[in-house]
Amino acid sequence: MYRLIVFLLVFTPLNQSFAQNKAYLEQKRESIQKEIKLIAKRLQQVKVDKKEALENYLTLQRQIQKRSQLISTLGEEDELLEKRIARTNDGIVSLERDAKILEEEFGALLRQALRQKLSDSYLSFIFSATDFNEALQRWRYLNQYRSFRARQTRIIKETQQSLIRKKETLSVLSLEKEELLAEQLYQQKQLKKESERKNKMYRSLKRNESSLRSDLKDQQEEAFLLKSAILNLIGDNNESTQMAGTTGDMNEDFTRSKTKLTWPLKDGFVERFFGRQPHPTLRKIEVVNNGVDIRAVSSPAIYASFAGTVAGKFTLPSGMQSVLIKHGDFYTVYSNMDQIFVQQGDQVITQQEIGTLDPTNKILHFEIWRLKVRLNPMDWLSPQ
Repeated sequence: MYRLIVFLLVFTPLNQSFAQNKAYLEQKRESIQKEIKLIAKRLQQVKVDKKEALENYLTLQRQIQKRSQLISTLGEEDELLEKRIARTNDGIVSLERDAKILEEEFGALLRQALRQKLSDSYLSFIFSATDFNEALQRWRYLNQYRSFRARQTRIIKETQQSLIRKKETLSVLSLEKEELLAEQLYQQKQLKKESERKNKMYRSLKRNESSLRSDLKDQQEEAFLLKSAILNLIGDNNESTQMAGTTGDMNEDFTRSKTKLTWPLKDGFVERFFGRQPHPTLRKIEVVNNGVDIRAVSSPAIYASFAGTVAGKFTLPSGMQSVLIKHGDFYTVYSNMDQIFVQQGDQVITQQEIGTLDPTNKILHFEIWRLKVRLNPMDWLSPQ
């Protein structure tokens, strides 16, 4: 009985830990698979267009990154299952050993009872005593024998039931492992195909390097103009706020929203990330992104990520329209808009539709600032 209790005490927390880790990895896998489906949908819409060649390359690059993450996550799940299978096998061996010991002990008990003729008649065993004290001792002995025999029978049944459950668990785990391995092989094949396609696109882009350099120069000029317009609006709004006074409540509300901000697009994925990074195809050239570029897959609608006041809207010489929303000392910026549904001074609520994307490329440029300091939107947006 002691061995069985120890077995249950040891394996129960292990089972709970396994369940928690398994649930986390499954949730992570589902999230990655969701983004892969979005990107795959976008890739199906891709047309052979030199103007979008770099964007298509970046989309495919993002698909490869997410699929690599998926394969890694599947590997973690497989490793977790392997450890659980090993523990389950150890448990089965232990239970089988215990069951054998218990059966041997029970057999010895029955043989001893047979030799002492305890199984023939309890009453005759008691009444054959020479005096009352001996009869009382025999009665106590028989009660202990009955209790021990019942306990041994119960322990044997519990051990056998535990053994059956462990073998059923092992069967389920083995099946899950087979399915995971099949999924890993499939994803690896897809990754190989996408990598070959990416290499082909890369060679094509390298042949048009002069065009890429020209496009990059235009993008850098537009990014500078966008940054200047944002800083001017923030400066104007900050001065008016200081004159009017502020409670700081909105700053606290926005700060608490870190990692919880609503995405400005319902079905988008990040194509370019925040900060300084190497150009995807031009060697020894770095680009700086003050926000993130989010590719819309279907819906062009743009939504406010947090409640606030429209600080202003502006149009760059290229025709790119933008909206700036103020949240205390924080600002969110929505650029590359086609239609704008709000005006300066309007109060907006979280998830309110504020406009639509430019239909020519369907990429939203999204930034977050605290006064004149740019922040990484990925630190603020909720996990997809």
